[in-house]
Amino acid sequence: MPPLLQTRGLGKRYPGVLALDGVDFELRAGEVHVLFGENGAGKSTLISLLAGANVPSAGEIRLRGEPVRFANVHEARRHGISAVFQEFSLIPTLSVAQNLSLGEEPRRGGLLDRGALRERARAMLADLGFAIDVDAPVAAADGGDRQGPARRGLGADPRRAHGLADRCRDAAPV
Repeated sequence: MPPLLQTRGLGKRYPGVLALDGVDFELRAGEVHVLFGENGAGKSTLISLLAGANVPSAGEIRLRGEPVRFANVHEARRHGISAVFQEFSLIPTLSVAQNLSLGEEPRRGGLLDRGALRERARAMLADLGFAIDVDAPVAAADGGDRQGPARRGLGADPRRAHGLADRCRDAAPV
């Protein structure tokens, strides 16, 4: 059986900087890996490539043995891959439920379906073990509770998702 997620020769070059060079990586179902290293070692770059936030300059990513190339984070999310980055991209004035669905808001008849928005948020947070008021603004949550809304990319079924945390100390248990 092929690895769940695999990279071969993965690289990323920015103008004047080789940020990642020839990374080979395998992740099998049920495994947990920790990336550690000094600042500038390429940890965040690797996660951003796997999660579709950036496109590799070299190499390939395989998901369940099939080559994939994500054009953006939405495409990676559709395949069950999501990242919780070191700096949360949350909007403090919006509710927890609104933050969880940013860019993927449920609609009915072309309008925002607020009931479905709240129900999706409650189900997602319950599956992740967070007891947070989905109607409260994110600004009211403490740092640990903000991890739940920051995981919005895990989608409607977080058990299917492959979460990637940018910093272990910021990651909540999955």
